[in-house]
Amino acid sequence: MGKARVGKSVYARCKRYEDGRYGAAVMGVWGWGGSSHYRTERLTYEIESDYCESLAVRQSQDNGASFSEFETFSQTNPKQGGFEREDLWFAVCHDPLRDHDVRFDFQRLFRGTGPEALAAHFQGKEALFDHGLYCISRDRGRTFSAPRLLKFEEGDDFDESDWGRTGYLTKNQMYGGYTAIVTRAGKLVYPFCVEEKVKTGTGEQTTCAVRCMIGTWDEPAADYRWEISSAVAVPLEWSGRGLMEPTIAELTDGRLAMGLRGSTAMWKAYDPEGRITVTEPGRHWLAVSEDGGYRWGPVRDWRYADGEQFYSPSTFSRLLRHSNGTLYWIGNICPEPPEGNMPRHPLVIAEVDERGPGLVKESVTVIDTKGEDEQVEKRFQLSNFSILENTETGAIELYLTRYGESPEHWLKANAYKYEIEVSKRRS
Repeated sequence: MGKARVGKSVYARCKRYEDGRYGAAVMGVWGWGGSSHYRTERLTYEIESDYCESLAVRQSQDNGASFSEFETFSQTNPKQGGFEREDLWFAVCHDPLRDHDVRFDFQRLFRGTGPEALAAHFQGKEALFDHGLYCISRDRGRTFSAPRLLKFEEGDDFDESDWGRTGYLTKNQMYGGYTAIVTRAGKLVYPFCVEEKVKTGTGEQTTCAVRCMIGTWDEPAADYRWEISSAVAVPLEWSGRGLMEPTIAELTDGRLAMGLRGSTAMWKAYDPEGRITVTEPGRHWLAVSEDGGYRWGPVRDWRYADGEQFYSPSTFSRLLRHSNGTLYWIGNICPEPPEGNMPRHPLVIAEVDERGPGLVKESVTVIDTKGEDEQVEKRFQLSNFSILENTETGAIELYLTRYGESPEHWLKANAYKYEIEVSKRRS
């Protein structure tokens, strides 16, 4: 089954530290100018769940045929006033009307150390403070404007000398998405997650909702003017962690489609007394907008184009418009109902029938999965990845860390490059 062909190779190896710990190699790849010719790679090492240290960066100006030497930017996260700070690139979008690139950054402030704050967070305590920023490059990713805070409410801007200032820390908190698009109307649309109170059939609930920042270019100001969309949310009975990690694409008829992560596991802070039960099996969710992302229709589960349902664990997915005109969905589909995040394999790619939209079942191709005799750690996963289209060959390049590939330790994990060959013409 499936129409794509997949090649796989080790791209960056994990690290073993002197104290015996492992660091999983994590590779992020970004193309500039709407092309893969100019690209940036960022290599980090994950030493605990959702926590990395060290950052090295290199550049290519010949489609990855050669690279500059890796430049090390940091070995540890910076600290100030009782906070630790993490800065990550989350999304890059080429604006063809202005011929510049917009980079969306994720900034996380940990109260105390990163590991301490993450442990408290997973117990439902307020220990992480997330914000989104954006900046612009006019030289194909070599330099950027000063990052600006994405604001949807009143609040202070980020102050490098006072990270935890009251008017900033708890205002405009968001967890940004990994994709942004410029629509045919010239709007820059960036989806993000935000905690909100929503009304449901059983009363008001606090959950994770999704909204979009919609940017209109202001030529005199040389900047975007931002508006905010309506909220996209579901009851906790559908997804115990709300809707997360949105991915967005413009369909051929002008509608916008947004893929959304859900979960069968309940987030403790949303239901501290344990009164709510998630009744929906593991799904990926879908919302559609007919007005450029300002308002969104009802949320429904992603399905195959013929209406057949499929199961999916709590993982992010990506929508990618290829130069051949086809829209692709990349994510995890599992044969049985998942439990929370697991199992996070196999990883597949499928064409999207944009009339629904829905996935074309006959096109589903396995990118990678657990080998029949492969011995892995229980947290084996094929989920978080970085992608771009090689605009010279047409192949989709996907970079993924195979967490848990060694039974010795789940962080003894290399980063792999997958080259996915698809049709050069729309199917």
